[in-house]
Amino acid sequence: MKILAKKNKFFLSLVCLGLFACNANSPENKILLAERFLEDKKYDAAISELQDLVDKSPSSQIGQEAQLKIAKIQQLYLGRTKDAIQSYQASLKYNHDEKARLEIEKTLADLQFQTFENYENAVASYKKLIQDNPNDPEVEHYLFNIGRALFFKTQFADSIHVYEQLKAKFPNGKYAKKVDLEIGNALSSEGKCKEAIKQFDKVIATGDGESRPLATFNQALCYEEQDDLDKAYELLSSIKSQYPSPNVVVLKMQKIKRRKILRKR
Repeated sequence: MKILAKKNKFFLSLVCLGLFACNANSPENKILLAERFLEDKKYDAAISELQDLVDKSPSSQIGQEAQLKIAKIQQLYLGRTKDAIQSYQASLKYNHDEKARLEIEKTLADLQFQTFENYENAVASYKKLIQDNPNDPEVEHYLFNIGRALFFKTQFADSIHVYEQLKAKFPNGKYAKKVDLEIGNALSSEGKCKEAIKQFDKVIATGDGESRPLATFNQALCYEEQDDLDKAYELLSSIKSQYPSPNVVVLKMQKIKRRKILRKR
């Protein structure tokens, strides 16, 4: 049976490669050819075959399937995030299946978030997902990423506001500990070091093993900003073996030590 299956696959491949004339350009054969190119890691060739189907009939079911497959190839195999975003957006134009549209919109929002130039669009996409699906289990994830996107856009106050909303709605959620740390980071970035230090104290007291050293490091930066070098040095010394990148802590300690020496001169 395996030998027969291989022969049938080979025969179909020959048909797809155009070595047999009958229906070589049919949608079915183009799909088969695209899949063959995909197996051979000829991703651009696969996209070319699928794009022919989209161009000929973008609103048909096979055209929609081809458009979605193009987006996934660009995203998963080629890492072309911007192209994938455009392809997912194109697939939304004609796709009327609510479940499929929801999955596409989720993927699109995450891709926009991962692409620096698209933070504003990511925020809009996540907000739309929340508005359209308020009971979606992923709402907590959407809110967290909105807060992060606003932080990256240097909208620190807005970021804190979203994090506080998230905490109120999901006090025991999977992002609860991370949110406290992110609020501290936003306060620090906003130049509110006194408030940030208090927030980091809270994380150090109640956070997990991952968040505590991060909070301590950022708290040390606040003390350094306030010119309390002894306190900053003390905090950094306490997390040398716990911080994810120990060399970063060592370099920061060396910098503070040099500042202390220069101060005494």
